[in-house]
Amino acid sequence: MATSPGSPDDPALNTGFLRYLPEKFSRGILSLQGILLISMAIASGFQGIFGMTWLKFPILAGMILFSLLVAISGSRVIRVFLVLGLLCFPLTFQYAEDAWHTLNEGAVRAQLFLSFITAIMVLREPAFRSQLLQAAGNIIVRQRQGRRVLMLLLGSHLFGLMMNMGSVVLLGSIASSRDREKGATGHSYSQRQSALAIIQGFVTTMMWSPLSLALVVVLSQVQDVTSSMITPLGLLGVLLFLALSFAVSQLEVWLRRHHPEPASKKPEETERRGGASFLKILMRVILLVVAIFSAITALSLVASVPVPVAVTLAIPVITFVWLMIQSHGDLGVCLRGPLANTIFRTLPSQSSEVGILLVAGFMGPVLVALMPTADINAFLHSHHTPPGVIVLVAFFAIVAGGVLAVYPLISVTIALGVLADPMALGIHPLYLALSILGAWAVASALSPYTGVTIVTASMFGVKSTTLALVWNRLFGVIALTVCAGIILIFGELTAIPIT
Repeated sequence: MATSPGSPDDPALNTGFLRYLPEKFSRGILSLQGILLISMAIASGFQGIFGMTWLKFPILAGMILFSLLVAISGSRVIRVFLVLGLLCFPLTFQYAEDAWHTLNEGAVRAQLFLSFITAIMVLREPAFRSQLLQAAGNIIVRQRQGRRVLMLLLGSHLFGLMMNMGSVVLLGSIASSRDREKGATGHSYSQRQSALAIIQGFVTTMMWSPLSLALVVVLSQVQDVTSSMITPLGLLGVLLFLALSFAVSQLEVWLRRHHPEPASKKPEETERRGGASFLKILMRVILLVVAIFSAITALSLVASVPVPVAVTLAIPVITFVWLMIQSHGDLGVCLRGPLANTIFRTLPSQSSEVGILLVAGFMGPVLVALMPTADINAFLHSHHTPPGVIVLVAFFAIVAGGVLAVYPLISVTIALGVLADPMALGIHPLYLALSILGAWAVASALSPYTGVTIVTASMFGVKSTTLALVWNRLFGVIALTVCAGIILIFGELTAIPIT
């Protein structure tokens, strides 16, 4: 059965100002947030697929109401973001050339991000309940350390395609509990490698997955680039990233060869046939991912809409069908149990994160409109700055911003806003898009303030700064060096002659 937002063990009741309100009133606020989120996601899907443009007005009203509710129930961070969002209004009217157009563009992007991330979150419920994914996770953590790291990289990537941040929670909880059973501490070397593998495997989904917010943002800002162009090259980038991650983990093992880890309190029980079992389950997981992505692609082609729009309607439908299968076709069980849990618990528990994305999406076009974009482009053009150098500066700016607590969504939006006409600077659009996706992935892995780092750190009992800046230091140095070389090389190979 579902756990309602008003249950005594629901941590959502202890966030924001809800702790000072009567329980019945707090329960109503959380429930209304869940209803608003799923309603706006489905309405956005109908608006985009069936051309029901009039829905933008109730969706806008819903976003305003949701913002007010999340200001009451959300964290201090979301309230800071909401204040910054409000400050955008007077700044836009004061300095932007076309204030109403800029605000409308911000509202459209906010709606897209809100509906997209809501649709992705509802897929967590059936994925968490999936015995297939649970079995895969248990097989992964029973491997010897070298194979375990490799399987965690692959598993975190595949699970992340369906569960988003839920994959980090699932694998992190299984891996950390397994190590605790062996007597390991939060600072043991095995847990260190497991935590890094989960992060590095997950962030690679940003480089190609149609269910990744990073791809949605990049495609919405880089003209003449489509998801079909990104996918094959993005997958090559994923293979390179995962291979680099595994190589660095083995390098760390070699560097520590004279400092072996103390034996655990309990003998390690490894899965002797884990490789074969995992490959069998891996094929079933891949087929599941292919089925989900095929449904999204088919809807996108039939309705002639972008993939992100198709996601907002396809994923809720896929989620419902999956939950019905798990409920053995019993509609009553599905409605009272997992579906109710999704709307009244899962979605409200993520309202602060959704609110941050909503405000960040709105602020992006405003910040771009306030920047001297034309002057920056004129400076770069007049100094004949090589395309590789321009993109490399943007790459490092995004990564540095992540380390300094600047949300990648904002830094990427600003970078792509400044480079709105890449061909005028000799930059190939596809090369720019792939480089920015790589920057977002690296920034997410190295930043102590991104969701994936914070959640993983909490699972393994360490500080997020230790995880991102100390444990991940060697990988960060090597990854940044490799990425810099690739960006500079392909910047020259793909440069467009400037007339």
